[in-house]
Amino acid sequence: MEKLTRENCNIEVGFVFKSKNKEYELKGKIGDGAVGLVRKAIDKKTGKTVAVKFFAPDPKYIDIEAFEDVARRFKREGIRGAKLEHENLVKIIAYEENENGSCFSKGSVMNPFIIMEYVQGKTLESLIKKPSRPDQPYLTQQNLLIAIEVTKAIKYLHDRKITHRDIKPANVFLSSNQLGIIPNIVKLGDFGVTKWGDFITTLTSGTLTALNQQGLGTLKYMSPEQAVKPKEVTVRSDMFSLGITLYELFTGKVLPSAHHVFEIMNARMSRDAISGKLYSLGIKCTPTEEDLFSIILDMFMRGATGRPTSSKFLGNMEFYYEKLFEEPE
Repeated sequence: MEKLTRENCNIEVGFVFKSKNKEYELKGKIGDGAVGLVRKAIDKKTGKTVAVKFFAPDPKYIDIEAFEDVARRFKREGIRGAKLEHENLVKIIAYEENENGSCFSKGSVMNPFIIMEYVQGKTLESLIKKPSRPDQPYLTQQNLLIAIEVTKAIKYLHDRKITHRDIKPANVFLSSNQLGIIPNIVKLGDFGVTKWGDFITTLTSGTLTALNQQGLGTLKYMSPEQAVKPKEVTVRSDMFSLGITLYELFTGKVLPSAHHVFEIMNARMSRDAISGKLYSLGIKCTPTEEDLFSIILDMFMRGATGRPTSSKFLGNMEFYYEKLFEEPE
């Protein structure tokens, strides 16, 4: 399994490989994570661009003893993901075991890989980071529509008993990240294949610090139960992560750390009225916006069963959208 580590994954621009009777050519870098390397590729026949995620865990982040388990989950997510079809999910096209480099000429690359739809655009994270006007309302048409589309994708997964595990703004892709412009495309991608326990070595060795997390993403979006008992997470864990994501979307502010997430959890548990809870968090808003934030704060419940289901939350978001932005018949 060590032969599949990051340092042994020698992928280069121009490498040609095959999958499902199609031939592709590797292009530039999209990004790297704790589990794999993501690169662009083009279908040599059609010229269509795809994204290719190579299984190449980084021992700096992933415990070597966890490699086999992570590899099994990578394969499972690739095969299962290829069967999923939803307009708000990044489409997984194929999974290849690539045993002994069988997909590459001369076996130049031996790592398993997943071929995915390439979404050209920006992330929700980049939209949230844009400075907004001080007088801008929390409930904008743009924010509500993005929330609805992301929740539709999550509900589709949850209806099939699938837990995403890695919901965060950086994994939501938009065709446009301009303030006030409703994106034509909103897609949730990058199914999480890692678990908190995979990082045990780096945590105990002290090499995993607040400044050394680019490989595994920001841990603040992880639910309490995912951090403590990762094997026992349910779909309600995703709702905690979605709550943080949408809190950042509606407030237009990225929470700096997990400490700020705990502040929101504490505000939710206080006996104050919703206006008082929000005031303690620096939020002053209209009664309708208070109603929305009340539902979002429920997603911060420490106990998973206290959080709304994706189906119920989607219904609430659609209700507010109809109330605020759809013309009465």
